[in-house]
Amino acid sequence: MTDRPKALLHWLGGRRKSLTRQISLLFALISFLVIAAMGFSVDRMLAGELLEANDVLLLGNMSLLRGRLARLGPSETLLTSPRFIEETAMGYRKLALAVLDEDRRILAASEGFNIPVPALPERAIPIEAIPDRVDNASERGLRKSFGELSREWIAPDGRWYQVLLARVSLGEEVNGQPKSAMIALSYDRSLPRELLARYRKGLLETLIASVLAAAALGVWAARLVLKRVRRIAATAGRIGAHALNERLSLEDTPEEFLESTLAFNHMLDRLEDSFRRLSEFSSDLAHDLRTPINNLLGEAQVALSRPREAAEYRAVLESAVEEYERLSRMIENMLFLARADNAQARAAPQWVDLREALGKILSYYELLAEERGIRLALEVSSERSGRPRAWADELMLNRAVGNLLSNALRHGRPDCTVTVRAVARDDGSAEVEVANPGPEIAAEHLPRIFDRFYRPCSAREDSSTGSGLGLAIVKSIAELHGGKVGVRSEPGLQTTFTLSFPAASRS
Repeated sequence: MTDRPKALLHWLGGRRKSLTRQISLLFALISFLVIAAMGFSVDRMLAGELLEANDVLLLGNMSLLRGRLARLGPSETLLTSPRFIEETAMGYRKLALAVLDEDRRILAASEGFNIPVPALPERAIPIEAIPDRVDNASERGLRKSFGELSREWIAPDGRWYQVLLARVSLGEEVNGQPKSAMIALSYDRSLPRELLARYRKGLLETLIASVLAAAALGVWAARLVLKRVRRIAATAGRIGAHALNERLSLEDTPEEFLESTLAFNHMLDRLEDSFRRLSEFSSDLAHDLRTPINNLLGEAQVALSRPREAAEYRAVLESAVEEYERLSRMIENMLFLARADNAQARAAPQWVDLREALGKILSYYELLAEERGIRLALEVSSERSGRPRAWADELMLNRAVGNLLSNALRHGRPDCTVTVRAVARDDGSAEVEVANPGPEIAAEHLPRIFDRFYRPCSAREDSSTGSGLGLAIVKSIAELHGGKVGVRSEPGLQTTFTLSFPAASRS
């Protein structure tokens, strides 16, 4: 590869999206989403478990407090005594206690209790509802009965607290109503919060490392998968006009690339066939052009070799005119086929009376048929009532049928009958057949009989009478109408060429 194509490839590679990059990014994105989703789920579950465990801890301490009050007899004096407050709060260093009246005014509080009253739970749980033995099941039962049990509060210094509020009946009455007080227990959950923060930090680090590893694995996987594509590119790079036999192996082809590999091999088959036909076309074209040119050159050289009579020069010119007419017809036919290939030729279909149009064609070739001792016959039928018609361009129809008829007269045996049959179908389509009892066409020639300049070897002997483009023109006319051509030739049977025209709705 030269420097210029390399530079172009580098420039295109910089401007186009890289499939390897896309696959690696998809790997990284999928890893990020999966690990993040799992981490978020575990984080929510862990936070819920910590909250439930803290509730169990607060409820357990509240149950112990209830047992102590039951032994000492609950009273406002007992609850607000400094000894009771400090002894209760010393049960666990992370716990703090406060006693509040019914109006939520703090009557007494331990040294570590710094929860503001608005941060206390809105609802106080009756202390009698707390069981003697607290576990997760009893905690969920209380939550179902009373809703949220505790409340979280974050202090200005960043410490995180969880508070439980319980109502205690004092056994006294005020204005005929039982008197009660509220006990608030707070738990400093900064340590569990630090554990949760460390977990989240580890999760973030794991997430970043996993994304980077997934991106690297994505690059490796993409290169591994695209290795087959590079083999296709390498094979395509080895293909040229003289090396069209390269094919991709199907033995080690992954299932996902099997269809693409088959399509690529089929494309190479078509290219090889096209190059082969193009080579044969060029050879045949040179052969068919060389014959009239050699004839013209030879006759001119003979005429100029010595002085001649005017009649002799006239004969040379008349012979030259015949060769020029043959060259002109050949060039005209080639131009028609070129326009048909490039979609420059346009059919102008209309309803054509088959009996009338085919009758005119046969009358035109009647003299030529008489010279060769061949009879012409016309058979026209219709599967529906009315005149047999075809939806076709009349000029192109005349040219196609004329080419088939001319070909039949050229190869027909003397004292035989060439039959032109036409049938109009119920669906609006039509078929025209030209049959002659001449020599059959060998089976190996039938698939290529409509190729340009293709003629069986036996026909080459009489190549001066034709250009080898007549049947190719018939095929192009049929395709311009959306129809098709066919040929049948078997030993002992007539050789029949069929020209089909579709209905007007499908043309």
